[in-house]
Amino acid sequence: MKQKKGFMATSLIYSFFLVFLMLMIGILTTTMNNRILVNSLKEDIRSSLEKEQGFVVDTLENKTYALGEIVSFGNETWQVVTNKANSVVLVLQRSLTKMEIEKALGKSNNREFFGTCTSETSCQVRACREFTGGEEYCFYYPANTRLHSKPTWAPNITQIRNQNMGKTIVSKVVNDWFSMHQGLQIVLEKNKLIPMTFNDGYLNYPESGGKAIYVRIPHTSDLNSVTSWNGVKPFHILNSVGASNELQIRIYNRTDKEATIVSSNTAALIRPVIEAKKG
Repeated sequence: MKQKKGFMATSLIYSFFLVFLMLMIGILTTTMNNRILVNSLKEDIRSSLEKEQGFVVDTLENKTYALGEIVSFGNETWQVVTNKANSVVLVLQRSLTKMEIEKALGKSNNREFFGTCTSETSCQVRACREFTGGEEYCFYYPANTRLHSKPTWAPNITQIRNQNMGKTIVSKVVNDWFSMHQGLQIVLEKNKLIPMTFNDGYLNYPESGGKAIYVRIPHTSDLNSVTSWNGVKPFHILNSVGASNELQIRIYNRTDKEATIVSSNTAALIRPVIEAKKG
């Protein structure tokens, strides 16, 4: 009787062990199949991206470009602002959309940051906030105009604290849009963009030891280069008024080639500018 019980106990133990082995084999097989499927999916995505990158126009013809000429580059359409021997300065033919601005800024429908922003193709953003706190951006306080910070493109922390400067909201939007733009990042990786040198009314860029800057917005000097700005206005101009008029910036909203001086909380469209190599 004891032998029968021992045999049954042993049989049960082996049965459970076999069931356990079968379960483990089943789990391992499923895991391996899932891994193969995931790797196959990754490869399909990678191939798809490589095909998309193949359609990115990453080379501009080595020729003399007419001012205002329309070109395709980095998955965008641009207007020629300045023709140089080996490069061209380009302004985006359109303005940044509501979706692009919200994604870059991380905010939406906030009066401190946005002006008129009712559609995807027409979204205006302020240069400085209507607020008197924090060091994230420059700000303008209508109730007390002595409380303000100077609108600058990329001040460092010392300039923010000691010289009362603040980074413009436009700078944040443009630089983040550029860093997230697949087409422009492809041409950047292929060394087809030229670092830009400019002044924002207070500071010169790039600063000594600072990193290269590959995108900005139009400068007042660019306005004389283009005969037509396609009716995409008002848009922000790079160089602030500076000096004693620290609450003022420039926007373009005219039929001539002069920039209008307005308060730094004025909202306008955003049109990025890059410099691309020829050939």
